Amino acid sequence: MIKNEGGIWVLLVKIGIFAALLTPVIVDFDLYFPFVASKGLWFMACAQLAFFSWLVLAWHWRHYRPNFKNPVVAAVLAYLGVLFLSAILGADFSASFWSTFERMGGVLMFCHLAGFMISATLVLEARDWRNVFFASVAVALAVGLRALFDQSAAARGGGFLGNDSFLGTYLLFNVFIALYLFWSEKNAGAGRRAAVAGIVFAALAFCLLVQGTQLWAGVISGGFVLPEAGIIKDIFNSGARAAKISFLGGLALAGIIWLAMHKKRIFKIIGCFLAAAGMMASLAFLLFAITPGNLIHQEMAEKFGESTIGSRLAVWEIAWRGFFERPVFGWGPENFGLVFARHYNPCLGSSACGGATWYDRAHNIVFDTLAETGIAGLIAYLAVFAAALFVLWQNRRRQNGIPAAAVFPALFAAYFVQNLTVFDMPASHLMLFLCLGFIAANFDQGGQKPKTLSRPPDGRILAGVAVAATICFAAFVLSPWSASAGVIGASREPFFSAAKLDLHQRALEASPLGIRQVRLFFARQWLNASEDKEFIEKAREGEIPMGEINRYFNFFTGELKKSGADCEFDFASRLELGRLYRQWSVFDRAKIPAAVEALESARLLSPRNQQPYWELAQMKLYENNVGAAEESARQAHDLYPDNVQSRAILEEIQKIRDGWQ
Repeated sequence: MIKNEGGIWVLLVKIGIFAALLTPVIVDFDLYFPFVASKGLWFMACAQLAFFSWLVLAWHWRHYRPNFKNPVVAAVLAYLGVLFLSAILGADFSASFWSTFERMGGVLMFCHLAGFMISATLVLEARDWRNVFFASVAVALAVGLRALFDQSAAARGGGFLGNDSFLGTYLLFNVFIALYLFWSEKNAGAGRRAAVAGIVFAALAFCLLVQGTQLWAGVISGGFVLPEAGIIKDIFNSGARAAKISFLGGLALAGIIWLAMHKKRIFKIIGCFLAAAGMMASLAFLLFAITPGNLIHQEMAEKFGESTIGSRLAVWEIAWRGFFERPVFGWGPENFGLVFARHYNPCLGSSACGGATWYDRAHNIVFDTLAETGIAGLIAYLAVFAAALFVLWQNRRRQNGIPAAAVFPALFAAYFVQNLTVFDMPASHLMLFLCLGFIAANFDQGGQKPKTLSRPPDGRILAGVAVAATICFAAFVLSPWSASAGVIGASREPFFSAAKLDLHQRALEASPLGIRQVRLFFARQWLNASEDKEFIEKAREGEIPMGEINRYFNFFTGELKKSGADCEFDFASRLELGRLYRQWSVFDRAKIPAAVEALESARLLSPRNQQPYWELAQMKLYENNVGAAEESARQAHDLYPDNVQSRAILEEIQKIRDGWQ
């Protein structure tokens, strides 16, 4: 039942929290990055409803005010403070605060996550938490089943999540929550609820383990053929490997923790021994896995691919270099792309390092945190988990303390281990802060605060909260949603239509969220269109007016210049600016110097990246300077001689040189 005090506001908080659980199923294909942006914006709307309703409760009733002695609440707020400091002292505050539509992981999102957690911690009671957890695993079951039967290319094995790795992380949280529900309900004598939780646990585990396997693909296609490599190898050779391995390891850890907390001394000794042995074995395995020249590394290379390991090691090295450049507060949240360009490893782009030339994440929570928020951020991040473990240990002797003290540390360990190869998105962040809120809610506050009205109802307070809520909703939800939808609307409009550039302008002006990425997206669309042979032919024959072509080039180069002016380390915008000027010079040779200037600026920001050298070589050919073109191509080749594209460009230019001699 809803408490008598603040009934409508308590109800609104609960509506916000339960609605937030639907975040994983929210997908709007009319938005830019529909699997991420729609989820992030939906969650922020729900979090705002819960948070601002809680503010009214906290003003009027002392019972709802936070206890800053609560270790979890204090640690989360401290981590949020470090994120703000890192953003302020970092390389690009705007990117750190707003993030992008592709990631939705900036300071703004963490403010909403913290507000969501605090609202849940202070308003939900024990029965509410049980209902929230049952609702969460029910949604997760729907998400998992959808992923099993959704074989579309757009879903990439992740169903509503759009990626099998993100699906794995989300299911990882919920399968452990289902285990907790089963254990706690069984201890409470609630046989039916325990049975339901047990069935959901088994179903979620099945969804997690068989997703993406050849075995399951055969089942849904109407056949049933055992994989040649065997079922076990099939499971671990498919998607979300990190989550699958972490899930099984987490289950073992939960059992070990249970043994270590057992009343019988012999079980305690066995549990402690297994915990120590498991920790040492895990560290040894990790060390051997990333070190070439041993059997474990060879097996991992065969399973995951040598290029995958090579790319991870290359990106981790980049993050490490970035950390040493700014060791205390890092480069700022969401600024790993700047670090990546500055310390680019020329092995990237080659087959040895996976072929990819761009990463905006280190794909490792430790290296990501060190590079973006420095040692202060890593300490604050780990302190959140330390605080949660402290509260769980403190409460182990209370009702359902043993299940919580066994399951949630195992969950956090599994989550942390799998985050050594992947990263968080809105759905997994939601689950993390939901679990933290539950643990914080169980902190022993040394007696309950009185539930009497602390302040009389005040219309001015309600009006102030309403105004603040309206402003936040408009600025942080409606405007970004409009911008994201505007990006798709503008991109669907054909070039040279009357509304095309106006739609682009409105999308760019709607919100600062991800604006540099949006500018790049628009510029690349125009670049691809203007590079088309048919487009060039029509322009030369006068079917496309040069005035219109110049207008478009002016617009997109002007937007990329704004990105460069906003952030002195923005390599991607400068490289794309150089490419735009390079293509513009096909129609107007007077743009060649501008192209060279932009490309030289990009080269200085990322001197070990071959791409500016390739583009500069092309520009030198436009100037009929084959010698300078060959020199640029050779510089790119010498950065990493095994790069196939560098070698091909150099050989092509040498053929041109030989033909001219």
